[in-house]
Amino acid sequence: MEQRHYEQQRAELADIRDELSAMTAKASSRDGSVEVTVDQSGIVTDVRLEPRALRGAAADLGRAVTEAAREAARLAHQRVSESIGPIEDIVGRMPDPEDLLPGAPSLREPDAVVVEEPALVAYEADEYDDYYD
Repeated sequence: MEQRHYEQQRAELADIRDELSAMTAKASSRDGSVEVTVDQSGIVTDVRLEPRALRGAAADLGRAVTEAAREAARLAHQRVSESIGPIEDIVGRMPDPEDLLPGAPSLREPDAVVVEEPALVAYEADEYDDYYD
């Protein structure tokens, strides 16, 4: 029974990951002369200009592109937030790694950081050291 539940959770998380990786958002400037598409991170992936956008001043074109890009990034952020909402429900049903493996970081308390100091390794000179001197 637990195995089936775990597999279902994994499938749900994979669906959300696929949805997020394919997500885009589009927005246009107020006058409709510029359309910008962004990916799920808000990174611009496409800019489309109406011919009339090129007839105005360069500063106006810059403002129109910036306006559309900001709105598209806002929409992408909103969609990502809506898409990852179910992850909290799924993760809430999963055991915390700390409960399964002592010393593992907790997903429930992300601020609790487990850091171990790296072991010091003694340096030993070898025949290659003279070659590079």
